[in-house]
Amino acid sequence: MTYLVTGTSSGIGRAVALRLAERGHDVIAGVRQASDAPAHSRIRPVTLDITDAAQLAAAAKGVGQLRGLVNSAGVTFAAPVEYLSLDRLREQLEVNVVGLVAATQAFLPAIRAGRGRIVMISSTAGRVAVPFLGAYSASKFAVEAISDTLRQELLPWRVPVIIIEPGSFKSRNRATTEAAAEADRAVMGKSAECRYGQAMDAFMQFSRRVEANAGDPEYVAAVVERALTTSLPRTRYLVGTDARIAVTLSRLLPTRIIDALQSRIIGLPPARANKKWMAVD
Repeated sequence: MTYLVTGTSSGIGRAVALRLAERGHDVIAGVRQASDAPAHSRIRPVTLDITDAAQLAAAAKGVGQLRGLVNSAGVTFAAPVEYLSLDRLREQLEVNVVGLVAATQAFLPAIRAGRGRIVMISSTAGRVAVPFLGAYSASKFAVEAISDTLRQELLPWRVPVIIIEPGSFKSRNRATTEAAAEADRAVMGKSAECRYGQAMDAFMQFSRRVEANAGDPEYVAAVVERALTTSLPRTRYLVGTDARIAVTLSRLLPTRIIDALQSRIIGLPPARANKKWMAVD
């Protein structure tokens, strides 16, 4: 059986590709740079930027039959929505949403031919929005909607569409996110720094704590493997204790309470500390 996994240079995508290969499956591993591909005798790297139509067409042309497609490629940007660069927003949606749809469209003929499945790597941020991750949360909410729609549309061909919603797991993506956030922050201007500087510092410190305590992506890979191989996969898999807690609380508690809890957990300044920021022109 052959599976294609996008975004295998690091994190969940890499763990999924290696786990499938170690269990005897053939894997086509999509990476933006060949040097970043996971190494295994059953893994065939393919240069694949999911925002590049030509690369997608070339990869799809020679792929043959697929037993599964795992859409794992993605990026994360962090900024207050008020000062979020529109170019960053476009990039966030272009990769996480448009690119995901483009990859799915490109490989669906191979999935049909192989009577395969599609796995979408979403996030708990696609169920519960997080301060300073508005663009990322928007992209994952979109992934949830697209996946739900696609699942219904593919019912006549019995092609399962499965959503994986991980909590916090280790990934090199966080270092890239922080570097981009600092670069964007440097050009936001004095008003943005006065209004959001303290909160952004708190968010970055929180993000580092999360990364330090994040789980092994191999745990997510095990769930993905199960979703790809079990006879009757679930529609959604919540992965991680923090994921289950976040989604359960969002169902049980009023939105205002959730907002207050998230602010406190992240360490954002309380409302009374914001008076001087609100006065900035």
